[in-house]
Amino acid sequence: MDKKTNSFLRKLLCITLALMLVFSLAACKDRTESSSGEETSSQGNPLEDPEAGDLGEPTAPEQDVVDKIVEAYNKNNDVVGWLTYPNTTIDAAVMQGDDNVYYERRNELGQYNWYGCYFADAGNTFGTRNDLTANTIIYGHNMTDKTDDVKFSQLFKLVDFNGDGVVNKADETAANPNLDFATNNPYIYLSTADDDMVFIIYAAFFTDTSFQYHLEKPDKATFQNIIDEAKSRSELIYDVDVTTSDKILTLSTCTYKYGGESNKEQRFVVQARLLRAGETVQDTVKVSKNPNPKAPTFSNGY
Repeated sequence: MDKKTNSFLRKLLCITLALMLVFSLAACKDRTESSSGEETSSQGNPLEDPEAGDLGEPTAPEQDVVDKIVEAYNKNNDVVGWLTYPNTTIDAAVMQGDDNVYYERRNELGQYNWYGCYFADAGNTFGTRNDLTANTIIYGHNMTDKTDDVKFSQLFKLVDFNGDGVVNKADETAANPNLDFATNNPYIYLSTADDDMVFIIYAAFFTDTSFQYHLEKPDKATFQNIIDEAKSRSELIYDVDVTTSDKILTLSTCTYKYGGESNKEQRFVVQARLLRAGETVQDTVKVSKNPNPKAPTFSNGY
């Protein structure tokens, strides 16, 4: 048994024992359910009060999440976590290979599959929130730019402003942009065997590949540029502050909005930051349509 497997199993045993104690005292609520609204936080605006860079303490995942990670890991030791985005079909294991090519056309079992799987950048590290690189990048396919298609096509629900189920240039001129999905679904969950982490979205944008949003360990100046560029390109304006002291999550996929399949330089990206110590999950966040997002530029003229 290799070092990676030994470490994983030791951590998993500790977590399981801790969870048995926790669950004997209180029942945990499923993450996909909405808050009843009966309880209110006494900490004020959860997105302004907590100090940037205070990541808080690792949180033991719920037992059902641990069970899913264990089951997936037992089938393939390349599993590094579990990704969930409520009210989408994004709810699956995250793989990590030795490079960023191996899992492009392989499923969670490492078998050939055209739709691939969700896989983390080879340069990322996992464990608790303290172990994460500054920018955790997860890749996934999109085939049609339809919001009901597989894998990361579900992310387009955020920017389907005219509500027709397809993302294209018609959404840019929607008279009354539909922001319901973005407003009501601001959180993305990433769990490992060591930690259950919640990220709040701050940008959703189309970009050309010249923008290096997928750097795992940027220096401070580069990290600030990633944050600033993401916000300026974002189709949505979120009332969420982000600093270089935060940990961020980047979900990256293909798009066909600019020039169709012939343009290989276009991407759709969603970025979110880890909730800070003291922040709590809210039912909704304040969001508006960006009237003038920075447009992609392509070397092939699109």
